[in-house]
Amino acid sequence: MIGKTPDGRAAALLFIATLVSSMIGIFAAIFYLFVNIDLSIRIAAAVMVGVAGVLSFLRHSIYYRSDQIRMGWRQEHPEFQLEVGYANLAIGIGALLAAVLGWGALACGMMLLVYGLYLLCAVCLHAWEAIHVQELRHRATRSAFDTGLFVVFLLLFAVIAFGEAGLVPGIGI
Repeated sequence: MIGKTPDGRAAALLFIATLVSSMIGIFAAIFYLFVNIDLSIRIAAAVMVGVAGVLSFLRHSIYYRSDQIRMGWRQEHPEFQLEVGYANLAIGIGALLAAVLGWGALACGMMLLVYGLYLLCAVCLHAWEAIHVQELRHRATRSAFDTGLFVVFLLLFAVIAFGEAGLVPGIGI
């Protein structure tokens, strides 16, 4: 990329990869929910949080200039965007470790809950933008809806994981 002006392609591809992997994670976790609940919870944590978090880190922190172009805005000091990427990486690595190392339903559920709450805050921000910022209305509305739907699945699997860990009465499958 040296000497080349960045464009939004790299970030767009990473964003598409995040969406596709998230959908695969949701469908695989739902499928295994009826076959092997432990595997279902681990898949949800590994793919919906781990893979999504690492891909989001790459998009926000490594390819931040491309991501700015993809989103239609630029800033001179991208530190905030880098921090968002680092948060995604930290949560994503935690989820991958919990799932791959078999730390159990409670650890996977916590990672699903943390990522769900983190993204719920983003949904609130995008909803506010959709209402109050005319030039962002279309993008923010779509982002609030898409991310909100993902948050529902993250929190649903967190509740299932907590039920499996015995923390939510009547939820254990």
